[in-house]
Amino acid sequence: MLIHTPLGLGHPYRYEPDQRIPTSPISGQPWKVRARTDAMTTSVHLYIRRGVKLERHELRLLGPAHPDTHGPYGVTAKKIDVTTHLTTLANNPEEFSGDLEWEIELSGLEEFEELSYWLEIDAFEFTRTFELSALTWLPDDDHFLKVVGDLPVGVTVSERQVLANSQGQVFQIRFALPLAPGDHVVGFGERFNAVDQRGNFIDAVVYEEYKGHGQRTYLPAPFGLVIGSDYGFYLNTATPSRFDIGASQSDRLLIEVDTSPFQSSIEIRTYSGSPTSILKSYISEFELPKAPPPWIYKLWGSSNEWNTQARVELEIETSERLGIELGVLVIEAWSDETSFTVFRDAQFTPTDGSKGLVAAAITYPSDGAWPNPQKMIDDLHQKDMKLILWQIPVIKEEGTKGSQVNAIWNYAVQNNLVITDGLGSPYRVRAPWFHNALMPDLTAPQVRRWWASLHEYLVTEMGVDGFKTDGGEHAWGSDLIYLDGRTGLEKNNLFALGYVQTFSDLLESSKKEGITFSRAGFAGSSSFPTFWAGDEDSTWEAFKASINAGISASTSGIFFWGWDIGGFSGEIPTSELYLRGAAMATFCPIMQFHSEFNHHKEPSNDRSPWNIERQTGDTRVVSIFRKFLGIRTLLIPYLEIEGREAIASGRPLMAGLFFDFPADQEIWKAPSQYMLGRFLLVAPVSDSGTKSLKVYLPEGIWIDFWNKSKYIGEQWIEIETPLDRIPVFIKDDAPQWLVNQSWE
Repeated sequence: MLIHTPLGLGHPYRYEPDQRIPTSPISGQPWKVRARTDAMTTSVHLYIRRGVKLERHELRLLGPAHPDTHGPYGVTAKKIDVTTHLTTLANNPEEFSGDLEWEIELSGLEEFEELSYWLEIDAFEFTRTFELSALTWLPDDDHFLKVVGDLPVGVTVSERQVLANSQGQVFQIRFALPLAPGDHVVGFGERFNAVDQRGNFIDAVVYEEYKGHGQRTYLPAPFGLVIGSDYGFYLNTATPSRFDIGASQSDRLLIEVDTSPFQSSIEIRTYSGSPTSILKSYISEFELPKAPPPWIYKLWGSSNEWNTQARVELEIETSERLGIELGVLVIEAWSDETSFTVFRDAQFTPTDGSKGLVAAAITYPSDGAWPNPQKMIDDLHQKDMKLILWQIPVIKEEGTKGSQVNAIWNYAVQNNLVITDGLGSPYRVRAPWFHNALMPDLTAPQVRRWWASLHEYLVTEMGVDGFKTDGGEHAWGSDLIYLDGRTGLEKNNLFALGYVQTFSDLLESSKKEGITFSRAGFAGSSSFPTFWAGDEDSTWEAFKASINAGISASTSGIFFWGWDIGGFSGEIPTSELYLRGAAMATFCPIMQFHSEFNHHKEPSNDRSPWNIERQTGDTRVVSIFRKFLGIRTLLIPYLEIEGREAIASGRPLMAGLFFDFPADQEIWKAPSQYMLGRFLLVAPVSDSGTKSLKVYLPEGIWIDFWNKSKYIGEQWIEIETPLDRIPVFIKDDAPQWLVNQSWE
């Protein structure tokens, strides 16, 4: 066995044991060739043909085959901790079944040098011949980079270079923007590692790390705001981009962008002005979102353990008994887990895959998981609750002959509705989650219409109010081919947008005041209002990361955002962590609890307040949560007004303090503080054992939310933080009802 795959799997953060590093060698820089063999192999040789000259090299045995990780700048990214959850998951010892890994490092190629190579093992097995052309950095004399817009005086785009081959095809472009000593750099989509990215390397690649994202994200955007020098920029491309934000050179923001053969140029759109005006200009590049329905501001409840009608009804009954009113129910484990179009255990005659089911043709056995989902939905609506159903944008498996999923699989393949790989075969998901599934090309309008039709009856006949559009991160590799002929390099980051648009269009065409609730996205996701922060453990560190995510997502145009109170997985949160999270979520655009599937083991790991009280033994949990929920209910009219204002003005509903106080350098010492709407300053408590918290009040007069004490701004104050309170201050020019309302 001899395997060499020059491009690897397309994983953005790991090198395979049988690939070329880098995939496109650059003149003057070393490059490597790796190969994978079975354990019986004793030698591997590399043959390189340069013109008429043939070279023979022997590869070095590294040992058992395993992938290794790298950062957004490849092997040069020494400053990034790149070992995170999913790469560790993928590095399991059984992945390569005892194979051996071989490698050779070669000296840099000449400018535009062209060669061919192949590998051989033990003089009897050969790979095919691979062609290679060295890429070279050149000045951007032909202005491949187009600068559109205004920049402040003294701010210019400089150091422009293109990475090209001998035919002049451009593979990357890089350039620089200036950073002044007092500048802070924010945006770049939802970011867990920090709000201010100065001093960091980050990239814009849609990626699911599962937990502990660090510098990676489900929802990147090639958009940045430079607070201080007062400018912003947006790279008008979906190809991967990388940002060295004063890490290598303290006075430079270095940007590197991959390009595809379809692009004759790369456009950077620039803006100057206040943070709000810049963000408004950026989100105006896309379709502005419609104001979401007011019910999104109610409490959302969810758990993967709530996977039968009986369990759902029991939990709703419990919530009502305890006075914890749910406004939105999210059911994740509802479907048959193959087609994601029908409730589990349902009985029906499968369609031919060209269209979806109709409600009248489906029966539900009385002993099944969902004996009467229509009655359940009607009962929820009678209680003024909304229902959101979980989705995934893949065809999970081929299924058995005659099954609904088999009909969908065959229809998609036979009608060329799926993304293909570099060999022309249907692309099979390379990530661990839903590995080997097919992906319908939801960037194509005709595929979106077909995919929506498979789910239409759920909205138009059964009355479902929206979809949790989970898992839009499955497209890996520049070799993927989409229906319009473009490659994964240019479209993988756009897949999540097409996915969400599918269900948004379905709800709109059905004249349903519904919503999508997503975690993955890219530039343009601002058009689809509601998002959540994805999966995190129940730890204080994850809580802090989620606050960063909320502020940075909002800074990037994601105005209606939430997270899983107290975390989603791992050990259940302590009562202290849970209640601190509930307090923050009370003053957040979306207030939601959720938990992962635990296979119904005991003790239950549900993150409902009643289960947290039961499991921790802390009898304060339900009563304090109920208090926060009462405050939340009173705030809904405020949130509704401020949500509409956010869309109209471009100032986020959950706004970092730099939107209103950009000249105040002190605010950067309190990065987790934010404004909820125009009038509420929120300071989450995110450390265990906190009895009091130092809070920074910017310019103005501020009124304590709880006791109505007044404070002059531009000072730090220390506030006591009992478990049933979170430091919140009202701006003195707020509406009087907000100032006068008693919140106790």
